[in-house]
Amino acid sequence: MNPIRFPHAGLAGGVLALALAATLPVLAHAHDGHEHGQAAPAAAPAPRLADLAPRPAAGLAEAKTATTIGRYGGTRMMQLQLKAGTSMPAHSAPERVVVVVLSGRGSFGLGADRVALHERQVLHLAPGEEHSVQAETDLELLLVRIGEGPAVP
Repeated sequence: MNPIRFPHAGLAGGVLALALAATLPVLAHAHDGHEHGQAAPAAAPAPRLADLAPRPAAGLAEAKTATTIGRYGGTRMMQLQLKAGTSMPAHSAPERVVVVVLSGRGSFGLGADRVALHERQVLHLAPGEEHSVQAETDLELLLVRIGEGPAVP
């Protein structure tokens, strides 16, 4: 496969390109299952193009909202919206995670370190890496969970 390149995008663009490239083999071969006489699959494949959840007009009503954007083989994409002042306790994910800050400010706890986050940043988490999240303002994140083993149902 040819790598995707975003000239002038820097490290953040390169990490996002890597995350998106991980989904391309699945996207390129997605079909409705009716070819060659096959029955339709039990669950429809994730769309090639998906809309994110709308931005709240005047602050978030719920402290935390998680919206699944799609599943592409072993890769899952979710949008996480946190109300200002909300935190998520330390947890980990078995997959590699790329976090894209869509809007707002906050911080990630990574072990003993705390990393400030602001709009248009990308953060990488290794599989199993423990982390916590604190929203200073209303915070919107796009989470790309990249499974490196068999597809997660």
